[in-house]
Amino acid sequence: MNGTGWMASTSWTLLKAAVALCLAASAASAAPSPYAPGSIAPTPDQPALDRALAAFYGQWKSIYLREGCGEGRVLVRTDGDGKPTYGGSAKTTITVSEAHGYGMLATVMMADFDPDAQRLFDGMVLYFHDHPANSDPGLMAWNQVEDCSNAGKDVGGSNSATDGDLDIAYALLLAESRWGNGGAYDYGAEARRVIAAILAHEVRQPGDILLIGDWAKAADETTYAATTRSSDFMQSHFAAFAERTADKRWLDLRDTIYGIIDTVGHKYSRRTGLMPDFIVGLPEHPKPAPAGFLEGDYDGGFSWNAARYPWRVGLDFLLTGDERARKALRPLNAWARQTTKGKPERFADTYRLDGKPAPDAGHGGMAFVSMLAVSAMIDKDNEDWLDALWAAMDSRPATAEDYFGNTLKLMAMITVTGHWAKP
Repeated sequence: MNGTGWMASTSWTLLKAAVALCLAASAASAAPSPYAPGSIAPTPDQPALDRALAAFYGQWKSIYLREGCGEGRVLVRTDGDGKPTYGGSAKTTITVSEAHGYGMLATVMMADFDPDAQRLFDGMVLYFHDHPANSDPGLMAWNQVEDCSNAGKDVGGSNSATDGDLDIAYALLLAESRWGNGGAYDYGAEARRVIAAILAHEVRQPGDILLIGDWAKAADETTYAATTRSSDFMQSHFAAFAERTADKRWLDLRDTIYGIIDTVGHKYSRRTGLMPDFIVGLPEHPKPAPAGFLEGDYDGGFSWNAARYPWRVGLDFLLTGDERARKALRPLNAWARQTTKGKPERFADTYRLDGKPAPDAGHGGMAFVSMLAVSAMIDKDNEDWLDALWAAMDSRPATAEDYFGNTLKLMAMITVTGHWAKP
């Protein structure tokens, strides 16, 4: 090659490198393409984000995802790290339906990283079939114990919990989209069976009240039958259910929930944007639950249930572009940045709706920090905050958390890296 040719070749190579760097810089601040315009991502490039996700998924899988309770069965062992499972479960708990839903979501959405994903997913479907709720085989009994049976009546072990069922249904729709229905299971038929059971037993008509489990439908009209839980506000799930089933009731439920968010936020948390764990007085007069309503002193505060609210509603903006999600989360994002001075390790694990932390609150836990990262993705003004949240997530060792914190961190990492999928 002559000197002129070498110079031309070198100039072209440098130009391509410069273009690549510009594209990489642009991609660092814009969310991955499956998400709504206007959303953002952390500044590390996509390969770095993917490496972090794959590494943590491998850790999570080795600690919690187990084969057991019969040949071919797979479950999320909430006790896999040797730490107790909370949330009102039995003392010898091995898993809960909430965890099973997370496991099914993780395996189907990590299929590009895990060649064993479909086998594991099918094992989770089989385990789900083994543990139907008393009300309907389309719902899962919420709590299993050491001998692989459902927990006893003292904890309502054969009742359902709405959040697990919703995630199981969504995961089955994702499986249908990814793998089709020609394998061991007709995932689409399975999903529609679960969706129908949720409508029959976990949504109260009229009023479109999303109940906290099948057992609540028979409860007193002034208590649990008029109660919802902010961690169940899975608005993007409901949009997918409406699209796949052509059932308008899911869209009505979305509207009802955004109405609840607006009312509670306007009356009780206008400055902070926080939602309470439990909301009572439905459908006409939504308000925070009183202390000791179901789980503890902060049932009406932002605590271990509501921790998931920023993720659930944030996903709705990312996947559907619904501006109501942005409106709901902008005050929360601004308050979280302000109250922590941009340092995620300062975020407490329980707050009153006015923003005052519980006196015995811990700080910096992944069950809260990771969920805020998804909420931060809705606006470019949150770029520095999102980077700080991602750094906190990426640097937090699995040994510092339990099943709940580690699993929510995995859900958030899948989302933040751009791998959360629509069916």
